[in-house]
Amino acid sequence: MRSPLFRPLAAAVLVAGLCVAQASRADMLANGDLELGPAIPPLNPIFSVAPGSTVLNGWTVVGGAICIITDNYWVPSSGHRSVQLSSTGPGAIEQVFSTAPGAVYRLTVWVSGQAHSEPTIKHLRLTAGANVVDQTFDVTDVWEWDMQWSQRTFDFTAAAATTTVRLESLDASKWGPAVDNMKVELVSAGVPGASVTLAFAPVSPDPVRNAGRMTFTLAEAGHVRLAVHDIQGRQVALLANTDMDAGPHGVDFSPGVWNARPGLYLATLQVAGQTLVRRFSVLP
Repeated sequence: MRSPLFRPLAAAVLVAGLCVAQASRADMLANGDLELGPAIPPLNPIFSVAPGSTVLNGWTVVGGAICIITDNYWVPSSGHRSVQLSSTGPGAIEQVFSTAPGAVYRLTVWVSGQAHSEPTIKHLRLTAGANVVDQTFDVTDVWEWDMQWSQRTFDFTAAAATTTVRLESLDASKWGPAVDNMKVELVSAGVPGASVTLAFAPVSPDPVRNAGRMTFTLAEAGHVRLAVHDIQGRQVALLANTDMDAGPHGVDFSPGVWNARPGLYLATLQVAGQTLVRRFSVLP
């Protein structure tokens, strides 16, 4: 039997199974460490990803192509992978997540670059909504076994219910800046008079293959129910059913856990008598 929720909603859609880790304010980004993505053969440690691709879980490649670099080529900041924001020229990656208007957030990223490459000074642009800051990194003392990863931070104030974070190379070279271990943290809940509303960001990435993330912002503390339904209105996954504090939250999920078939799904967020819906697709 269809849930009554779908009578007023008219519809259909999605999703996907989940092994959910409940929202964490400590890290608002999906796959900030860049470890989730396409399988890369050991003998091919530099993997080019074309513009428009979402194979790097949580991220969309925009601008030019980028390269995923594994630890068979150079030593990442941590884990086994990092990203070089170029392939044949400057590229970028971006991700959308829920924010509270007026709240202050901090983006942290570790930066490096290819040893003995041109230009020697790499140029990185960090964008969060309308906020922009440029960073540089000197590769003079870098070696593949000693990448001299440098931590950079960027504080920004959210202007809307969702914010797009973008990391972009400014170098017209196939050897642009390298990035790893990105995260976004809540610094301050906001300024007096700021309007904080319930918000549900688009599912990231969309479509989802191996893993995805749902982010949302609560205007006030309350009971949250986050579920996924198929196109017939049947619940296929319950991602959260618990009390949560006001502010931003994120929930990771994996369609494979629920043996989700490829197709269209509906993610429904219910809190304080309100229901927000996001459609997304699952790939095989």
